[in-house]
Amino acid sequence: MAGHPPSGGLRNLGNTALTPVKRATIGVALIFLANGAVVGSWLPRLPEIRDRLSVDLDTLGLTLALGGLGALVGSSVSGVLLGRFGARRSAVVGSVVLFGLLPLIAVVPTPFLFGTLLAILGFVDAQADVGMNAVGVRVEESVGRSIMTRLHGLWSLGTVVGSALAAIAVLVGVGLGPQLLALSTAGLVVITFAARLVPDSPPRRGTGERSGRIAIGLILAGATAVMIEGAPLDWGAIFLTDITGASGAVVGTAAIVFTTGMLVGRMAGDHVVDRLRGVPTAGAGILVSAAAMTLVVFTESTPMALVGFGIWGLGISVVLPVLYKLAGSHPTFAEGAGLAALTVGTRLGFMAAPALIGFVAAKSSLQVALGVVVGLAAAASLVTIRITLSDGDQVRDSLPGRGVS
Repeated sequence: MAGHPPSGGLRNLGNTALTPVKRATIGVALIFLANGAVVGSWLPRLPEIRDRLSVDLDTLGLTLALGGLGALVGSSVSGVLLGRFGARRSAVVGSVVLFGLLPLIAVVPTPFLFGTLLAILGFVDAQADVGMNAVGVRVEESVGRSIMTRLHGLWSLGTVVGSALAAIAVLVGVGLGPQLLALSTAGLVVITFAARLVPDSPPRRGTGERSGRIAIGLILAGATAVMIEGAPLDWGAIFLTDITGASGAVVGTAAIVFTTGMLVGRMAGDHVVDRLRGVPTAGAGILVSAAAMTLVVFTESTPMALVGFGIWGLGISVVLPVLYKLAGSHPTFAEGAGLAALTVGTRLGFMAAPALIGFVAAKSSLQVALGVVVGLAAAASLVTIRITLSDGDQVRDSLPGRGVS
């Protein structure tokens, strides 16, 4: 297949067939887990940060938006940087800088500096994101079976661990500064260890055929997929409060049930990908999510809504890992370029979805907003993935020796 090195790239390292692959698998898994912990480490303590900086909600929202803007800019240039420095270096250096800067969140003295720091963190995180997914694609090809959904499952697990540690720190009275400093130290140790396990490799070259059209498709696929994924996290608690009349002790369970469904789906999803291949798995996941969304919006029962949120998470869990796999192995792109296009889409989707759903909800209702926005996103995602990534001559939809769809 054009644009790809021999499929046993990592197998040829050293004199043994399995040891380098196992080492690389452990290394990239640790990077995913550590990166997820960063996200969960400080957001639960955002009210504390708000009070320390003495900002209102409007200013806080604008400040947080700078983080999204930095990530968007970082995603836009990540393909160029990865092509120059390589996937391993982008993943490792990006992660080291991310953990090195993390404790500054606890000490920045003004809202402007906080927003600037978040923009820098977003930019750096985009480099680590594209780099670790590119490494994951390489390792998956050498393993010979799908591992990308489990890698993303470890990222999700990392966010849960980071959030839990933040909650425990609050419970026992540990300040934000010491908490982030401890996590930063542990993260740097983990990344340093992981870097020793992941082998370096020269960046791939792409064919460049139809890359512009396919890049646009990846942006759309990423944006629509994260609209489906983000809606329960953004609006689940409000839905349970306003629509089903759940009490304050229950409303937070929407995000917990959804995240649990997504974590379970990602840990088991590789077996589905190995049996069905990537594009059919992503399509099935979107359909399951759309069906679950329909259950949610047409019920006013809290238990049924929670069942729907859990199935929603289970369905959408496999979609983004599959998209990263397909974007990272597409031969039309030089290494990292396809992943960069996809992450630009995901960043745009995460930034646009809450405002879009909120706008429609203000004009009608939250049920209508979820049904319309998520339903249209699901339809657009299905069509875009099928048109963009389901070409047997262009995309490696399965692993070497298993054929392509």
